[in-house]
Amino acid sequence: MANGKIFISYRREDTSGESGRLKDKLEQVFGQENIFYDVETLEAGLNFDQSIAKALGESKVLLAMIGPHWLKVADSKGVLRLQKEDDWVRKEIAEALRRELRVIPILVNGAEMPGREDLPSDLKELSLKHAQELSSSRWNYDVGELTKVLEKIIAKKPEPKPQPKPNPAPFPTPDPQPKSWLVKNYLWILGGVVAFSVLIAMCSDPDTDTYPIEDTNTLSAETPTDGSGAATNPASPPDLQESDTQTGEDYDFDLAGEWSLYLNGQKVSVFAFSQNGASVAYYEYDLLNQRTGEGKGLLDGEFLEMDYYSTATAVSGTISMSTQNSGQSWAGTIYFPASGVSAQVELAKY
Repeated sequence: MANGKIFISYRREDTSGESGRLKDKLEQVFGQENIFYDVETLEAGLNFDQSIAKALGESKVLLAMIGPHWLKVADSKGVLRLQKEDDWVRKEIAEALRRELRVIPILVNGAEMPGREDLPSDLKELSLKHAQELSSSRWNYDVGELTKVLEKIIAKKPEPKPQPKPNPAPFPTPDPQPKSWLVKNYLWILGGVVAFSVLIAMCSDPDTDTYPIEDTNTLSAETPTDGSGAATNPASPPDLQESDTQTGEDYDFDLAGEWSLYLNGQKVSVFAFSQNGASVAYYEYDLLNQRTGEGKGLLDGEFLEMDYYSTATAVSGTISMSTQNSGQSWAGTIYFPASGVSAQVELAKY
């Protein structure tokens, strides 16, 4: 836009830092070519008076930066500079008023608008102008408000056109990573047990209980039965014999009851615990209530160590777990020494 510059008039002894900071902000919105800032804009060797007049002729707005010392700055003889006819700040503002440019007083860091009686005759009109405030404590907000006013007068610089992105070269399909032995085989084994159990259920008398009949010597005394010796709750915990009990340092947590076992975030079985002090024992049941494993272990503070034996696959291992939430859940690792495979598992209250 022709004749569309913003002229920043300031006194170095008063608002040099704020004026430079404002210039940088306005250049981001209106473009560097549309901001006149004498220190950087004037070329060496040019007539200062003529250059200022030329810049004002290309401008639509003059920002008169007024700080706390704007009226008080004096020369070496003690004469107030604003009262001298050859003072450049006075000449800039007076010429802008004469040309009928939009002159906006910018009050910086608590400065007050000068009264008409404080101004020389060619600047008295300045006291009638509505001012904008700039404060260091709310700089971004104040500059934003000033920018809204200037956008009504000066055209913003055009937004850069987005460049089309080149089509990325296709990435080769990565080779699938081999799964661990436990992931490949545990779910397969579980699926086989489920399928076998379903087959048995299909071939059995529908009135016959499909749960396994537990040895009554290994069931808890509190385990309900249906009168035939079979547990009505398939996740019945085993009793601990006196020979099974061990002494741990700490066993504040109660594991007795039913817990869900999760492998890779998926529920795969139910552990039924019995407990005597620090000693625990358990049976493992699949999701069709068929017993698939058993083991014993020891609580020691926030740690639980157990051996593991799969009655379905005859695979032995160890389980090491800990709790971070006062025994509400347990997380750790199941390890199979024969294959050297381990996996992350979790126990949560059933």
